[in-house]
Amino acid sequence: MTSPKKLTRVVTCQGGIQLVAALAALRAREQELQDSSVEYENFLVIYDLYAPHSQLPQFANAVKKMALELGNWKSIIYFSHEQMVEFDAQLTFATKDEIFQRIRDLVGVNEANEVYLCRNWQFGNRLILNVYRDALKVCYGDSIGIYFSEAYFSPAVTKKDRPTIKAAVRQRLGRIKRSLQNRLTTNKTTLTDIVLDEIEFDIGYFLLPEILSETPPMQTRLVDKATTEAIFRKLARTLDPEQVTTQYGHLAKVRAVILMTSNFSEASRMSSEAELVAYREFLEKLRLPRESVLVIKPHPRDREEKIQELGRRLSKMFAEVVLLTDLNLFFTPFEVFLIQAFLGEKEKTPRNLTIITFSTACLSLPILFNVEPIIGFGDEIVKRSFFQNYISGRIRHEEDLNLAIQTLTKSAWK
Repeated sequence: MTSPKKLTRVVTCQGGIQLVAALAALRAREQELQDSSVEYENFLVIYDLYAPHSQLPQFANAVKKMALELGNWKSIIYFSHEQMVEFDAQLTFATKDEIFQRIRDLVGVNEANEVYLCRNWQFGNRLILNVYRDALKVCYGDSIGIYFSEAYFSPAVTKKDRPTIKAAVRQRLGRIKRSLQNRLTTNKTTLTDIVLDEIEFDIGYFLLPEILSETPPMQTRLVDKATTEAIFRKLARTLDPEQVTTQYGHLAKVRAVILMTSNFSEASRMSSEAELVAYREFLEKLRLPRESVLVIKPHPRDREEKIQELGRRLSKMFAEVVLLTDLNLFFTPFEVFLIQAFLGEKEKTPRNLTIITFSTACLSLPILFNVEPIIGFGDEIVKRSFFQNYISGRIRHEEDLNLAIQTLTKSAWK
């Protein structure tokens, strides 16, 4: 009897929803290979969570908990913000090999067959790609499995100004040139942009690869929506389902409005006060029934203090305001809570429910739950609320999201 072939996979993760997308990509690749003789060894690396500093340990623990429910891992490691800063500060041409080996030792993998990442243009991702550059490099995208280029969220870039691949290459070369010039004038000793090579993906596995009008630059494979849904359903069965049903099951019996916030002020796209005012102003425009119960689902990168203040400011507009700020829900993907609180084991679509979103969190709703969400804020509020250099990009993003929802609500996707 021959021994099974071992395939070592390093899976990186920057949040709970990204973990779902990564696992969906892994399963899609396994289905494509259809090799029963392969034994997979999976290593999870969590980093760059980009949450408020005091919430980072809780966020990382929540992702670990999800990962343990969803798969078998040889190891799960979290690189803290302080560790990533240290890697960045110490990374020079002279120390590069030493830092790379240190990361391999921490992960527990010296050579990987495959490495899975959300993107390839942030420091943590570029670092891992350089460490495991001989592996097959797989992109699984952001959110539930969509592709974002580095230029997509650049300030003051309109749809017609999106760079072509050639233009994007020129932009990157320009940044490297400026970094070299900066080195000559400031005597910097750590030049990550130069020390780390730009490494492209070999292949991408996405649920919705071109839904936001961007074409991935690598060859792509589609992830079946049933695979993604099955992952959410498994989490709903294993992540404190009884507690959620006990505390929030009553919401399925009343008129409920779910407000899914985003980390706009935390990401310095608007001030904290402007964000609070913008949410209230948008809800006032909707003229929702006063007897509704408002459920606020925080973005995992929101400040808890912001959510508490938002709840206070909206309390007089609704019969009740429910904040999903306990640790079991704050960092867990919204889809899991939706299944636990509003759907039975076999139900697909929640009843009597209005969902308001401001990000790509909206995309799973029509494709998995046959729900058409409301996309906020609209041009007027954006122009008054966002910092000037983010206004055009935000308006464009909302246009893209609305077009995506229209596409996904067509019968072909149901």
